[in-house]
Amino acid sequence: MHAYENMKQNAIILTSGLTGSSVLTGFIARDGYWTGVSTHTNLGEYDTYENTRLIELNRSLFAAAGYTGNYMTEFTPAVLRGIESLYGTIDETPFRQFLAECNEHSPWVWKDPRLWLTIRFWKNLLTPDQCRFILLSRSLWQCWISALLRRQIRNYADLTSYERSVLQTNRDFVREFGASALEIRYDELIAQPERVIPEINGFLGSELSVKHLQSIYHKPLYTAPKASLSNTAKALLIYGKNYSQRTEMLRSKAAAGKSA
Repeated sequence: MHAYENMKQNAIILTSGLTGSSVLTGFIARDGYWTGVSTHTNLGEYDTYENTRLIELNRSLFAAAGYTGNYMTEFTPAVLRGIESLYGTIDETPFRQFLAECNEHSPWVWKDPRLWLTIRFWKNLLTPDQCRFILLSRSLWQCWISALLRRQIRNYADLTSYERSVLQTNRDFVREFGASALEIRYDELIAQPERVIPEINGFLGSELSVKHLQSIYHKPLYTAPKASLSNTAKALLIYGKNYSQRTEMLRSKAAAGKSA
């Protein structure tokens, strides 16, 4: 338990994506946290609770930095530095207007997987006492299965390196910024809600409960969330098929090179 003032604090969730962040953000929003005028729905399947205006502004930072990569699969320190260096070189007006709008609806919660790349720009418009940061992670195996099911094909070692790098850069950021941070593992929130929820409440000054979590998470609590056997098998088949195709492609290129 953390000893913070008994008032709700604005929250920013820093995570890599595919970590259960939509559940966490929806859960926090149940206690009156503002998520925006509109939020993004993922493929028409579920509400991500991501403020659509925040997404637009983060995309504009990507464009200004010339970043066209996949923030969900690649960790590139140069991109972090490039986006951070945009401050003072682009018009900050829309960013300040957005933050002012959020403050009018305080407490607010931000969640967008792009934030691990863009937060170093946003820090220039925030103060360490204006918000609290939640660093969210998840079982690496479950992240990998989820990624494969979404056709994000990479081996387990690559995913592990990416996830650990994102978590570490988020840790580095909050330390350098001098902000308060709470690390949460999604698996533990679901499997041990009576332990994790009081930590969140003590950190944010919120009044969340297991009932709030049950209203957003519609699977059984008190057991770590994991893909079904059928989805796990499907994910591994997807990986195996793509690995075989890649191997065959490399062999064909090698054969073509020898015959040239």
